[in-house]
Amino acid sequence: MAMKVKPEELKQHDNYIIRVKASIPGYSGLQGRVKFLADRRLGIGGSDVAAILGVHPYKTALEVWAEKTGKVEPKDLSNIEAVHFGIELEEVVAKEYMRRTLREVRQVNKTMICKAQPWLVGNLDRRVVGLKRVLELKTADKSVVQYGKQWGDGNVYSIDEQGNVMAVILCDEVPDTYLLQCLHYMIVTGWKVADLAVLIGGNQYRDYTIKFNEQLASVVCQRLKEFWFNNVIADIAPEPQNTTDLDMLHAQDNGEPIEATEEVLELVQRTKQVKQQIKSLKDELESNSFEIKQFMGEYSVLTSNRKKLCSWKAQRTRRIDTTALKENEPLLAAEYTKTVESRVFRA
Repeated sequence: MAMKVKPEELKQHDNYIIRVKASIPGYSGLQGRVKFLADRRLGIGGSDVAAILGVHPYKTALEVWAEKTGKVEPKDLSNIEAVHFGIELEEVVAKEYMRRTLREVRQVNKTMICKAQPWLVGNLDRRVVGLKRVLELKTADKSVVQYGKQWGDGNVYSIDEQGNVMAVILCDEVPDTYLLQCLHYMIVTGWKVADLAVLIGGNQYRDYTIKFNEQLASVVCQRLKEFWFNNVIADIAPEPQNTTDLDMLHAQDNGEPIEATEEVLELVQRTKQVKQQIKSLKDELESNSFEIKQFMGEYSVLTSNRKKLCSWKAQRTRRIDTTALKENEPLLAAEYTKTVESRVFRA
């Protein structure tokens, strides 16, 4: 795929990269994970694409912009079990892909940079040896796959008399986030096909094949270029998409009032009406729950025609008694207490 890039744009990008590296303390001596995180500011990676295009379920373009411009630190996901085990199980998924397809794969231990558009970068999970083919490795929760309706049944293979594996059916039905990630890696490498292998629920394997789509790639490249130059390099925030974006964008208030327009006044009035409706519904919910629980008494489960309607069971939770901690260990409590500043919206 050829995309016209002006020499002055390449120069502007190069100069920006020089400035970013100079702004990171001790950049030349960074190593390992610390350097990897620092280098994420030097371009757009595969995991950024869906958020920039507004189709990521958990992240927005403004969050990506804030990370790229160094305004916020990327969230530490290492303590999230799903992320931890996703990384740990990569090798397992890669081995199963090799067993099923009889292809050899290899790790790519460097950040790949698109020659034509150097602001596009990629850290591939694996590459298929002897083929210009990306391999992306994933793990997924069984319920998400079962009820999310974003995952197809996967590729279907057969083995001929000579022992060669042949694809009978190729499936590319994967979540948009992963499809765009694979497309991005194909743009970066210049390769025309990517496989995505996924382990579902720890015991079900599928793989998918995504072929390069010229038309989609052109649209994606244009959007990413606009984001990189018009937002990141220009240091101009993209349009906020939710209240979390607004909280980040306008973290501080100026203490001054502002006169409402007719449109905003109508929104405020409607907000008050909705809050009153919510309160009424909460009161009704509390009343209904009281009546149901009074009927159940000491019984654990309420049924109708042997079908479970609701339950009322004892459970244990372990919580830190902050009151006792402050009384008995005031210095320790003070050490682990932090002040969090935020703006509170009231209507």
